[in-house]
Amino acid sequence: MGKLTGLGTWGIKRTVALPVALALSVFAYGCSSGSGTTNTANEPAKSGQTAAVSEKDEKTELTLWMTQTGTLKSGQKPGEWVKDDLVPEWNKLYPNIKINVEIIPFDGINEKITTAIASSTAPNLLFDTPVRTLAYAQMGALAPLNDVIPASDLELIKKNPDVMKMVSVNNNIVTMPYSATVSALILNKSLWREAGAENLLPQDEFRTWTPDQFKAALKAVANKDKGVYGTTLFALNEQGDQLYNNIMVGYGAKLFSDDYSKYTAPDSPAGEQSMAFFKSLVDEGLVHPHPETLSAVNALDYWKQRKTGMIVAGTSHAGLVQTGLKDGSVIGPHEYMYVNYPSPNKGQSALKMEFGFGVVFKNKDALKDKWAKKFLYWAQTQNQVYSAAMKTFNPFGEAPAWTKDDPELQFLFKLTTKAKEWPVVDPGWGIKGYPEMRAAMFPEMQRMFINEATPKQALDNISKKFNDIIKKYNK
Repeated sequence: MGKLTGLGTWGIKRTVALPVALALSVFAYGCSSGSGTTNTANEPAKSGQTAAVSEKDEKTELTLWMTQTGTLKSGQKPGEWVKDDLVPEWNKLYPNIKINVEIIPFDGINEKITTAIASSTAPNLLFDTPVRTLAYAQMGALAPLNDVIPASDLELIKKNPDVMKMVSVNNNIVTMPYSATVSALILNKSLWREAGAENLLPQDEFRTWTPDQFKAALKAVANKDKGVYGTTLFALNEQGDQLYNNIMVGYGAKLFSDDYSKYTAPDSPAGEQSMAFFKSLVDEGLVHPHPETLSAVNALDYWKQRKTGMIVAGTSHAGLVQTGLKDGSVIGPHEYMYVNYPSPNKGQSALKMEFGFGVVFKNKDALKDKWAKKFLYWAQTQNQVYSAAMKTFNPFGEAPAWTKDDPELQFLFKLTTKAKEWPVVDPGWGIKGYPEMRAAMFPEMQRMFINEATPKQALDNISKKFNDIIKKYNK
């Protein structure tokens, strides 16, 4: 059996400790070549020492652009861990392969990268999510990664169409698939305890609840005189689509056709029912008033200030609370707890799982191309710095060390095992006009919240805009 540095032994244990692999709907399998240092796609040939020696002698210099995400230690700014921690580990193994890291801000990020692509000045590597990077693959700018992924892992990934939608274009893997995240709702349990309403929070093993149960919990802590509400809806910018889409899928709506040729949420009653649910939360005073004027930043600030009970969150929010209670940016008491999105299907929810991170831009220099792929693969499979900084799960690995001391993070890890039974939200990343669609949604949500459109009209308007965008890019 091979062993993956920092993540423990693979093999038979994988069938027990692989929630995310189960999320891929994979079945029992033995040791993959991707599970250890024996990976022939990434290690020097074993047939002779000449190949190994010549590779060690190779020299090149790569440029890596890094978004402002992830931290590894106190006082570190988001993204600095790549230069400070990851690259030094790499250079212990490959001192002749230099990695120059540039942290790029999110403001204007898409314009910066597309301009670089057009002018042939793109970096060798970009650490960013498929939300943006799949579009670069559709522009023909990304190098396929199939050749660096072990054949056994590649086979498993290609057998799951939902995962393929998030990591591939034209059947080529273009974003490294050894990175998975799951998001849910995170709530401040202290607010419900103080209201004597802890019993209204989800009680079953996987913390599910119906819309009526969800509303009852919100009502228990809502106090408009104190400016406190159970949660916060927001529609000031496109970031609100995550919450709306997740609950919409939980209601039973399918967002897109399998080939992404149509937005299909209005094709079943579930779409309109979920929109009516959002509107009812506002009308019944269970969420902060005027969501048309609020953004994701507002929601986060309310949550830190104990003005809202829960928000959409990923693994990093647990650390945000821990750090915030120490530096004063989070007001206590604040006992965080992860729960699922409400769904009328009792005992079930929609899972928001995202796969993939990091890409290699096409390069006429074969040596740079080779080492860029090797670095990207190594970072996510053979070193624990990346997982610890980004708080991700390796789809083919064990529970990461950063979850072991936090039952709530262990819950998120466990939650991924339900992907074989529950619907997984298809974010629509494979649509060329995906960023435009996100921007087209929130004005229609605003219109609904200010009573300029009914839930059905809002959904119909969103559908028309989305389908017009799809048609525009499919001409």
